[in-house]
Amino acid sequence: MLHLLRLQRPFLIYCGLGLAAIIGWSSFAYSTWSARQLTRQVSILTNERNEARAKHDQLQKSAGDLKQLEAKLSSVRAEYSRAVEGWAQTRAKNDRAQQELAALTKRIEQAKDGVSQTGSIRQTQAPKRSVR
Repeated sequence: MLHLLRLQRPFLIYCGLGLAAIIGWSSFAYSTWSARQLTRQVSILTNERNEARAKHDQLQKSAGDLKQLEAKLSSVRAEYSRAVEGWAQTRAKNDRAQQELAALTKRIEQAKDGVSQTGSIRQTQAPKRSVR
């Protein structure tokens, strides 16, 4: 029995050392696997961050372009308003000129009626006075 106890001690020590080695190597494998997973996650997050930065930069550029377009639109609106105002003034002048032309044409026609073919002035009848 003493011999059996002597054999059991080394066996138990070897089993304990083996179990400790298995636990150690398992911990190392798990740490390595976890590190790889963390590296993958960091890589994914880095890519997402870079994409978000690129989109942010693009949006800022678009905002700057939009501000420039708004400024151009404002100046075009002002120019359009001035053009419409100028057009309205020109239209009013044109209308007045047409009215004056029509009046002159009417006066010419009336003058033609008062002048004979030879260029002499026709005698018009004196206005009759009413008796009171």
